[in-house]
Amino acid sequence: MNVLVINAGSTSLKYDVYDMDIEASLARGRIERMGTAAAVHVRAGKETPVAALDVSAALRVVADVLAGLKIDAIGHRVVHGGERLIAPTLVDIAAEAIIEECAVFAPLHNPANLLGIRAAREAFGDIPHVAVFDTAFHAGMPEDSYVYGLPYELYLERGIRRYGFHGPSHQFMAQSAAEYLGTDLARLRLVTCHLGGGASIAAIEGGISIDTSMGMTPLEGLVMGTRCGDLDPSVPLAMIRQGVSVLEVEQLLNKQSGLAGISGIGADFRDVQAAAERGEVRARLAVDIFVRRIRKYIGAYAAELGGIDAIVFTGGIGENSAMVRERVCERMNFLGVDLDPEANRTRRPAEAGGIVDVATRHAGARVLVVTTDEERMIARDVVRRLVGPTAAMRSVHSKPIPVGVSVRHVHLSRADCDALFGAGYELSRRRDVTQPGQFVTRETVDLIGPKGEIRSVAIINPLRKATQIEVSRTDALQLGVDPPLRESGQLHGTPGLKLRGPAGDVTIGSGVIMAMRHVHMHPTEARAFGVGDKDVIRIRAEGDRELTMGDVLVRVNDAFTLDLHLDTDEANAAGLSNSSVVAFDGIQKRA
Repeated sequence: MNVLVINAGSTSLKYDVYDMDIEASLARGRIERMGTAAAVHVRAGKETPVAALDVSAALRVVADVLAGLKIDAIGHRVVHGGERLIAPTLVDIAAEAIIEECAVFAPLHNPANLLGIRAAREAFGDIPHVAVFDTAFHAGMPEDSYVYGLPYELYLERGIRRYGFHGPSHQFMAQSAAEYLGTDLARLRLVTCHLGGGASIAAIEGGISIDTSMGMTPLEGLVMGTRCGDLDPSVPLAMIRQGVSVLEVEQLLNKQSGLAGISGIGADFRDVQAAAERGEVRARLAVDIFVRRIRKYIGAYAAELGGIDAIVFTGGIGENSAMVRERVCERMNFLGVDLDPEANRTRRPAEAGGIVDVATRHAGARVLVVTTDEERMIARDVVRRLVGPTAAMRSVHSKPIPVGVSVRHVHLSRADCDALFGAGYELSRRRDVTQPGQFVTRETVDLIGPKGEIRSVAIINPLRKATQIEVSRTDALQLGVDPPLRESGQLHGTPGLKLRGPAGDVTIGSGVIMAMRHVHMHPTEARAFGVGDKDVIRIRAEGDRELTMGDVLVRVNDAFTLDLHLDTDEANAAGLSNSSVVAFDGIQKRA
């Protein structure tokens, strides 16, 4: 399934397309300066002027760019879902109405998100659209964390409460930390720091967000690029009494404050940091306030959690500013935080599988730096919402393998095909299978064993030197045969049975097997997984019936494409289907 992920803002639009069978990025880009005559399409480092005076025009540009790709579904990042939209939601009239209602809490985001949804429907036609909400990950916060110190009726009647944002990023950081540390997320106490133009921190206990710095809107919390963060509520009231309009106050707090307002330089942290290093007083003050606020929240959340196992940084600043990480961590030894200065300066998550540890070896708490991928998390949510829980992985860094459930089938020899269907009979194509050059035929045969028979069994072409019958253990019990577990083609010492076709019967003396679970790979795919032909690996199904399977044989050939073959018994045990993917879980044995 190919999923297009759209993040529509008021002046920009970002898009990514993923082949979710293998989680490969097929295309990505963005429209900048949308709504102006200077709009450009940015892709692969190149800027192209485009006509994008509104989001509809911008999405028509995207649709033209992606015209060669089949788009099966679209995922939309939506900032605010309120209390009712707390899971990935198929967009319909009712969902649109709730998103519109929540615009009161996110006036700078939800209207633009909703315009993007409606424009995408026009540009891409009748395909499923799924909304994924920034607020959803924080829906499990306890009431004493999200209720403000206001009359309780304001919460009940108007929904005034804390919601939190950057949910996909905080979720990604938490899962990344658990996988990297080799432990269950349920055992961890984490403080996750998404530091970019927008910035937020979350306290995560056992995989659940129990507190976060942003509130009813993304304005609360840390000092950000242009947002003020935490503020005495009397400040905007005083400004309004002094004659400043509500709209002007809103613009000032959201667009003219934060790093830009304090430094007088701008919202780009790199520019502010450079100015601070040159000795510019206001720039230095902006950096000091930014760092102090982060440290303050981490300390508070460590107290809430009763200690921390790791601090996780991501975002443009969190990932790239060693100075910020160093200053944030410099007075946290009492929490077990001990930064390795050299590792902090030199280790890059993008060069190390997406995550690095920059704490000293014996530190009590780890300090992790992560390259976040919110768009991939959104694409996964889309697939799970539309197809089911096994259709996308939960693991962040494991490589996915698409599943092909192998139902009972027969490979015929030329001689046996002639006996069953008539001399020189050519089997006809019904549908292709995943491996190139192979197809299921329209013709079928019946299998007759000592205890029973199974009718209308599929045939897979092309013909082979010897007839081979692949069944599951359940099928074998029904037929009354006891086939061994074998690699395809290894037929010595296997039982036989009778096949019945329209032109006659054939009894084979051997050829019935239960096929070893195996995965087909092209050589380039094998290199990506770090495996070779005949290696044996483990895979992990991550749906509602999580299951790890070993003894998976790797078969590598130029003619193959990535596909895991399980029989129906194995697939049913793990709740898998042809729409599922599994996670590569390591090498069990080298060839």
